[in-house]
Amino acid sequence: MSSAHTKSNHELVELSLFPLNLVLFPGMSLPLRIFEERYKLMISECLEKNLPFGVVLIKEGMEVGGLAEPHKVGTTARIIKSERQEGGQYSLQTIGEKRFGIHQITQETPFLVGKVEYLEDEVPNGLGNIVTKTRKMLGSYWKALASIKGGWIREVQTPEDPVSLSYAIAQSVAMPALVGQYLLQMSSVKERMERATPLLQERLDMAQKKLQKLLPYQGPRLN
Repeated sequence: MSSAHTKSNHELVELSLFPLNLVLFPGMSLPLRIFEERYKLMISECLEKNLPFGVVLIKEGMEVGGLAEPHKVGTTARIIKSERQEGGQYSLQTIGEKRFGIHQITQETPFLVGKVEYLEDEVPNGLGNIVTKTRKMLGSYWKALASIKGGWIREVQTPEDPVSLSYAIAQSVAMPALVGQYLLQMSSVKERMERATPLLQERLDMAQKKLQKLLPYQGPRLN
């Protein structure tokens, strides 16, 4: 874990870990269906003790069955809604809360547990221009996506807080997953936005081109 990309509070806590083939960002929602016995056990403990768990991108290994080696930076997921289904499976609604860095894996079975430290975001002064620019770009992208799906948004509410905005942009460009991991590992909000903005512009251009094909120009309207 590079010190250039992370800033921590140095306090270690123990956290259950859930390796997945995706990156979760703070403030982002993540629905999950839990069917493996080891993760049903993990979720039952989290629910009983009102604890979050850590979502980490798989570095090596498989999502289902066997062990998976995770990347060192992930995000805690807080369970906000749970439904126990037939067979003991869980249907969950979760939301990302805090970035963390793994210092040590302390348990591998039945599920991963690690000692982690929570990571802080660096927010420099003078971000007004980049925040204004990226909020407008993100709003245009969300509108274009809604239109492609047949919907319509009159006014888009994009985050005003630079930290939340940086995560929202990162979430929008987080495929492939390694791109999302790269952005998640950054502690500098300015750097995260600067790195993600060109990728967001590419996706906005693609979305607008697709929208033009779906809704070709019909000529001037008289009303």
